[in-house]
Amino acid sequence: MVCFQGIEKLKPHLSQIIYQVAFAGMYIISRVCLVDGMNHFVFVTYRQVTATLAIAPIAYFVERKKRPPLTWLVLCQIFLLASGITITQNCYIQGLYYTSSTFGSAALNLLPVFTFAMATLIRLESVNIRTLGGQAKVLGTVISVGGAMIMTLYKGPALKFLSPGAESHLIASNSKPNNLVLGSILVFASIVSWSSCIVFQAPVLKRYPAQLSLTTIACLFGSLQSGLIAVIWEHKKSDIWAIRWNVGLLGVVYSGILCSALGMFLQVWCINKRGPVFVAIFTPLGTIITAVLELIIIHVYLHLGRVVGAILIVVGLYITLWGKAKDVKTPNDGDDSNTCISTRIPK
Repeated sequence: MVCFQGIEKLKPHLSQIIYQVAFAGMYIISRVCLVDGMNHFVFVTYRQVTATLAIAPIAYFVERKKRPPLTWLVLCQIFLLASGITITQNCYIQGLYYTSSTFGSAALNLLPVFTFAMATLIRLESVNIRTLGGQAKVLGTVISVGGAMIMTLYKGPALKFLSPGAESHLIASNSKPNNLVLGSILVFASIVSWSSCIVFQAPVLKRYPAQLSLTTIACLFGSLQSGLIAVIWEHKKSDIWAIRWNVGLLGVVYSGILCSALGMFLQVWCINKRGPVFVAIFTPLGTIITAVLELIIIHVYLHLGRVVGAILIVVGLYITLWGKAKDVKTPNDGDDSNTCISTRIPK
């Protein structure tokens, strides 16, 4: 029984680790797809369509007896949620093209800051700066973001002893010159939109707690919205819709199933369990995983700035989680078997 309770406590943490691993792979694969010539509007559309087809059958059979009525109000809320996801993905994917996979991943570490601020503003997250737990959450967030900024702004010397292979030209070659200004603006816009989506999911879940069905409907709306944007924006380029047996197909299937379908479900489930800020604070982990994957898969040299930043990210993440665990504890018991009251969705 004790072992089972321990596993139950770890489920939210494990779900977010899986989520970050999946997205780390997506950062690299998406970047390769875009450099290979795939249109980013089409990429996002096919990704959403793949996600819808992957999760719809599961949602239908698993939740057919417990699915609540779908009112017009809930449908409009899900549509707005899907609109945020559409904006997030289109801005982020294009920003990723103009920058790099590591920069895109590192910049997302601003997500906890915006999510924390938004959740606090609408009282989904409470912070008492006078308590040790509240101070730890603030301090841990600041340290994590600081580590991410070091990884982004300070490159430092290459640690070639950690990377025996030569630096890969898989992404560097055939790529147009980086446009860091436009790319940074697009990535920043996607972070603001993503933070809003994470926070907005909480009240939507309160009205429509069928998590698989909610994910399916949101992905369906996202497919329609992304497809419409692609048709309007690229109406003179009908050939961009062609899918071939190349890295583009791999990227669509991978990101659609593992990131949009499975990833969104894990996010919705974890928000319901622990709140939006708990989900956001795992974002720094994706930066570390992305850097490691770049080192292993495409042999990009690991630089000192990334190592220092990664250490700070891990330290900050640990401090934040410790602070949240401290808030969970009540005067009557010393365990954290209940979810954090400050981030639980109001009933």
